[in-house]
Amino acid sequence: MFSYMFQSMHTDRGCYLILGLLLFLYIIIMDIILYCSLQNSTLMDQKHEGTYSPFQPLSTKLLMSDPIQHYVINPTSEIFDEITKFSKIFYFISPNMISFTHLFLALLAAKFVSSDSLKTRRIGVLLYELRTWLDSLDGVVFRSHRNQQHEYKSHHDSWGFLIDAGCDISGGVIFSLGVLFYLFKMPPSFFNKYKEEGSATLPLTKSENGYNTSEKTNGKPSKKMLFFKCFCFGMQVFFSSGSWDKRVEQYGDLYATKFTAQKTVRQTASLHSLSTWIVLYMWRYVDGQALLQMYCLVIFMDKVWEFLNFVQYIGFAVLLFINVTSEVHLRYVRDAIGI
Repeated sequence: MFSYMFQSMHTDRGCYLILGLLLFLYIIIMDIILYCSLQNSTLMDQKHEGTYSPFQPLSTKLLMSDPIQHYVINPTSEIFDEITKFSKIFYFISPNMISFTHLFLALLAAKFVSSDSLKTRRIGVLLYELRTWLDSLDGVVFRSHRNQQHEYKSHHDSWGFLIDAGCDISGGVIFSLGVLFYLFKMPPSFFNKYKEEGSATLPLTKSENGYNTSEKTNGKPSKKMLFFKCFCFGMQVFFSSGSWDKRVEQYGDLYATKFTAQKTVRQTASLHSLSTWIVLYMWRYVDGQALLQMYCLVIFMDKVWEFLNFVQYIGFAVLLFINVTSEVHLRYVRDAIGI
């Protein structure tokens, strides 16, 4: 067994598998620590001095952030700023300047992921991850300039939030267009191999979901159908991001607002309950950033077409389920607290 694992490390697939397992174990361990930290704290009047910690201070935004953002991107950007004093030394570099920079990187990443070469597409994924890291860094710089280090919450009333959100949305759209152009360039054999393997996701006639089976295209999906599949996933990211932001604000109003002593006891009990953890934890894997991280993963593993076919409709069902569950839970918590 050990000899097989050693030999597998010399292959790309073996290396990616081992790295994936290590990342999975890291996330599980960090989630356990996060759960324990939540049980020993509230979301009000938290103060944290010294080096950055992903567990203090906590906020609903942080609790509902996707694991890669929470445990990899945020810590590295925070530690980078602490070590280099980037926000202090280069004080003239504003968060908006960083936002426009990561928008340019999204454009560059889109160019790379539209390539026929898998290695080039993987470089595009790495560029997009760098864009995501810079997106976190602009938040670090923003908080540093306002003397609010390590305070993770959205400032909806600021121009910086609107610019950052606009760059994020534009970057995601541009990156997705790069994937669409990649699919446009794929030969019919790329799609036919799934029919040969007995996949039920590819219809055989044009009347079935818009596929063209003429001799000229030899069964390749039409551009309209390829656009529709990418559009479905794009809408899932859009709806997820919007609903996630709304839920973060709603849960923040519940758990980061001071009430009377009696209501505070019920508020704390609700925050520490298993049902609250489950609802918040589900959002960690369906928010817009988490979905884009999944997209990067399937691009890197060369499984874009399978992924788009799988999530085309089930993704909307999952989002609907989580939103309904959250709405029911919010009403239950409000009644339990007495507000």
